[in-house]
Amino acid sequence: MSVENFPDRKKMTVIFRMEPGSLGPDGAQYINEFCEFAQMQLQACAPIYIRWAIVPRLDKSLAEMEFQVANKKLAAAKASQYLAVFDENLNHFEEQLEDNLEAIINQYFGR
Repeated sequence: MSVENFPDRKKMTVIFRMEPGSLGPDGAQYINEFCEFAQMQLQACAPIYIRWAIVPRLDKSLAEMEFQVANKKLAAAKASQYLAVFDENLNHFEEQLEDNLEAIINQYFGR
């Protein structure tokens, strides 16, 4: 199925709240720009069923990662079921995100 044929209302939005401290001691000054950069990088290589939302994690009471379909929050078990439809495993998905974010941080800072 092509990207054009996959309806937005069926895509899973993955909201990832990035800790400013994960960008180093001066992370707070870079976090907004970094989140925009990371979102573009992740979306560029995302499968057709995923929409990324990378935002600063300024409120520690909010989960680091949240899943939504059609603006409805999904529990991790439901997100896992959603990913399974596409032969993806939630743990693997999360590990790939961590690896990708590490590479994106290095790319952002030109390391």
